[in-house]
Amino acid sequence: MCDNGFMAIRLVERLDEAASELLACLKRGEISSEEALEVLSGTRAVRGKLDTVQALAAASVAGSRNHGDGGAHVLAESTGISRRDARSQVRTIKAVGAMPAVRDAVEDGRMSVANAGKLADALDKTSAAEIESDDELLAKAESLPPEQFGKEAKRWTAARQADGGEAEYRRLRARRAVRVWDGDDGMVHLYGQFDPVTGRRIRNRLNRDAHRLFDADKRHARGLHSADEGHARAGGETRSLKQCMADALDHMTRITAGGGKPFADIALVVRLDPDTEKLMVSTADGDPLPASVIGSLAGESSWFGLVLSAKGVPMWKGRNVRRATESQFQALMALYGGCAGCGEPDENKVHAHHMDPFARGGGTDLDNLIPLCWGCHANIHDHQWQVVGVGDGKHTIRPPDRIHHGAARLPDTAPLFALTEQGADAGSGAAALFDPTGRSADAATCSVSGSGCRESSSAESGDGGWTGAGAMSGGGSRAGPSGPQAARAALRRARAAQHDIQAVRS
Repeated sequence: MCDNGFMAIRLVERLDEAASELLACLKRGEISSEEALEVLSGTRAVRGKLDTVQALAAASVAGSRNHGDGGAHVLAESTGISRRDARSQVRTIKAVGAMPAVRDAVEDGRMSVANAGKLADALDKTSAAEIESDDELLAKAESLPPEQFGKEAKRWTAARQADGGEAEYRRLRARRAVRVWDGDDGMVHLYGQFDPVTGRRIRNRLNRDAHRLFDADKRHARGLHSADEGHARAGGETRSLKQCMADALDHMTRITAGGGKPFADIALVVRLDPDTEKLMVSTADGDPLPASVIGSLAGESSWFGLVLSAKGVPMWKGRNVRRATESQFQALMALYGGCAGCGEPDENKVHAHHMDPFARGGGTDLDNLIPLCWGCHANIHDHQWQVVGVGDGKHTIRPPDRIHHGAARLPDTAPLFALTEQGADAGSGAAALFDPTGRSADAATCSVSGSGCRESSSAESGDGGWTGAGAMSGGGSRAGPSGPQAARAALRRARAAQHDIQAVRS
């Protein structure tokens, strides 16, 4: 127990001594990597306790001196952190005090202070009782990294707003701003902040044009430039991607009103909230959007929707082109959070990979794409790594020398048409069951079992026949006719089989 101020100061001194001994031990390299991991895990709990101690001490000083900021100024002055970080820390610890379960998780090291701050944001729009009663939300706060949990917390909060997030979106929209000023270094500085939709449209336009300029520079360096790329290499320099972003912005702002309507490719993600039974729409980065924004996008943007079930399983996929569009890529990043192999979150290091190669019939649809960094992509092509399913429609990659039991991918699409029991009996027990690709039930079962079966099937003339390529481990290629085309082919087969059975009866 801390009976007086002297004891409190003595405890701080002991804490400093312990930290100094630990630092000296680490500098001498006297601990193993396993022990170093234990140090990291242990100091996480210490960090939570120290943040609480600092915030409470600063609040005590602020209260005794009639400061109205809750101790943020005292905390910044005493510890040397920025005013912004001090305000955030004081606000978070104050909110944590109203949520005992969250407070215990922070002080025990099970929840980071950063994730507790996300719950503090949610507390402003909901209630402490609502947050603490949601075990799934608290479990995510303890297990997810701050970047990912921030998106989850935003979606959770928006789903519980009576207006569907309309007021919050208007608040963000009202904060949009751009400032331009001359710096002391001779440069002109530009700063902007935008609501989720406007910001992503600007970013996607800049990324598209900047990468076009960047690729033109690389082609020029290889001697593959063409006559229409003179503007792309002003001054003959080889530009970095950041420099190309600046040049793309300059080019975009030179376009006059008569130069055509601005175009933006934006990805929208739709999730069904299991508690409120609402369809929640968000950007690929997870920022919730009210229903009113969706209607306005139809007239001024090319937008791409990804519908996910409550468990995050894709229910509606993309369009069939060779190269994934920017919006499809953003949808993949929203689904996986980064590289499907190693988890790399930097989208500049990740690209969309066809699980079934496009050249062998694989479509550029979301169920045939996974995000991979260059290293993981090389593991597939150079070291025979395999794509395997991990459930909920997602995939990852694993080296070929591992043994895994069960199907290496999700089962094929459920059959669309089946004959009646009587018809099947009249057909000498033959299985008259067809899936959308035109294969029989036995062939589909063989593919799902992972027994290495490979089959070829041709649709009737005009139905887009295909040949299984065996591109993935565990069976044949998933490429083939889909949608209405496959439905028409399967219906013709079902009718033909029914006609044959009737002929046998007669």
